[in-house]
Amino acid sequence: KKFITEGEYLIILDGLEEMQKKEHGEEFGKMQYQEFKEILTGIVDSNFKGLCLITTRFLLTDIERYPSYKKLDVEELSKEDTKLLFEKVGVKGTEEEIEAVWREFGGHTLSLVLLANYLGAGGDIGKAKDIPSFYSDKEAGGKAHRILLWYNKQLNENQIQFMKIFSLFRQPVGEKEFKEIFLPMIEMEPFHFKQMVDDLCKRRLISKGSDNTYSTHPLIKGYFESIFDKEEKKVCHKVIYEYFGKDAPDFPETLEEMQPLFEQVYHGCSAGLYDEVYEKIYEKISYQLIKILGAWETVISLISSFFQLGDLSKVPNVRDPISKGALINDAGIALQSIGKTLEAENLITKGIGIAIENQKWEDVSTGYRNLTGLQFRIGKLLEAEDSVRDALTSAEKANHSLYIAFSKAYFAYILFLKGEKPQTINSLFEEADKIMRWLFPIAGGLYGTYGVFFAEFLANINMIKEAFNVSQRNLAICIQIKTSPDIPRCHRSLGALNRIKRNFEESKDHLRKALEIARKIGMPSLEIEALLEFSRLDLDRGKYGDAIHKADETLKIVDRTGFKLYEPEAELILAKAYLAQGDKTNAKSYATSALTKAKKMSYKLMENEINAFLDNKLLWENRDIRK
Repeated sequence: KKFITEGEYLIILDGLEEMQKKEHGEEFGKMQYQEFKEILTGIVDSNFKGLCLITTRFLLTDIERYPSYKKLDVEELSKEDTKLLFEKVGVKGTEEEIEAVWREFGGHTLSLVLLANYLGAGGDIGKAKDIPSFYSDKEAGGKAHRILLWYNKQLNENQIQFMKIFSLFRQPVGEKEFKEIFLPMIEMEPFHFKQMVDDLCKRRLISKGSDNTYSTHPLIKGYFESIFDKEEKKVCHKVIYEYFGKDAPDFPETLEEMQPLFEQVYHGCSAGLYDEVYEKIYEKISYQLIKILGAWETVISLISSFFQLGDLSKVPNVRDPISKGALINDAGIALQSIGKTLEAENLITKGIGIAIENQKWEDVSTGYRNLTGLQFRIGKLLEAEDSVRDALTSAEKANHSLYIAFSKAYFAYILFLKGEKPQTINSLFEEADKIMRWLFPIAGGLYGTYGVFFAEFLANINMIKEAFNVSQRNLAICIQIKTSPDIPRCHRSLGALNRIKRNFEESKDHLRKALEIARKIGMPSLEIEALLEFSRLDLDRGKYGDAIHKADETLKIVDRTGFKLYEPEAELILAKAYLAQGDKTNAKSYATSALTKAKKMSYKLMENEINAFLDNKLLWENRDIRK
């Protein structure tokens, strides 16, 4: 957002409907991803010097009311442009005849382009009368379907079969696909097949790109897919699924390497091979996507393939109940990670229910820990305490030492937030740390998220050196095992500790890394935590305007995600910054609001900090907080 306002840029977003919500109602046309909405609103609501040109078939619901947004309806081709189109292609006809055709097709661009290319050079405009009229666009499947329904009758069987197969691909199709999928299924001689492809290009049903791959208009794709027999379509999806399996690597590490596997998941599930796809593909890549790469949007997209019409509120189409629960739980984690908290809570709870029903106590413990992580961040600390108790009980039922350690560490952290006695909290952390040292001697104790929790507690009870040691060891382990979501947490922890030690430059370096990674993997909770710590650093350095800006950014993210736990913390930072600037009215207002919210959440740790701020008379008597 910052980058695009620093210069004068032309930004072109072509076919944006792929990233917009298609369901009718209030959500229609809204961006699927909140971050992309922020980019668009950042452009229309800022001093953006350039131009952002967007093509889409949907309303731009998120920005259509902004004064700087201008809508141009290009669906209808003008009479003049229609004449130029027919003239360019070489279609013969009088001006009156062309105008009659333009009126008949309502100026619909795609339909007129298809018609012109069908008639071709030297073609008689009079033949357009052969196309039957459709008085109901709804019955005909929309404007594009008006001509495509007729066009279908002008194609031979091989051409129709080609277009139906072509419509199933989500990415451009190349010569390799033609050779290995299309030719065997259509059973044509290569020479005649190439002639057919060239003819379809001339008709504008498909188009050839500069990289020698072929694609088609979304409306054309949708039409030919809609006329595909259901069972025949499944057979075709299976062939494509097996084709992508030939190029799929055994141990992919990057998203690029996983692309054939992603296509396999889509086509395999479309072929009804849900169980095979889950066991052979999804299980193989899910850990890498979730734990290592933090590719949350990809995870949601993949999991959606297992649900009827991609509806995550339903039950996934796999037979094994444990697999059902795992898919639901993973979807919940992914939705939580991108800040869709309400949907995430429903899914994680459903996943726990399936695990309890099947007495899979390890999965129950995992589910409750995931629920704890969501609940404390949305400010439900009392519910989080109940969930983490259930996580520990389930781990003990399963006799799973690792999950016992995780649950105890989580339990300790929830009690820490609730302001319980340090002795009780320390005891739980020490027990968890001891189990981890016994299980993984190389790790040397708690690591990952749990190591960050432990370091935060140690810093709070003024054991800075010990907290520093835990955080440095933790970062080294997380980098070694490449757990993307935990690395920014470790940097944020070291940023906080360096700030406390007045090593401001080192603190700034760690926090920049934390913020960069958090944004890269798209986790709002990590971005919030890094922004809050950055704003504390700004306070300590006397950069009050910067502190206010970062706290305001935090509150915006909280507002759209529901991560309410961080709200009083951000408001306390605003109170301190405004007080430092001599604005006691704003300072008192933010501090009072923060206190009310902290109390409501039973967030005693923050409540105590806010009270200490409000009760510090010396602080309120001085204009300069640094004194």
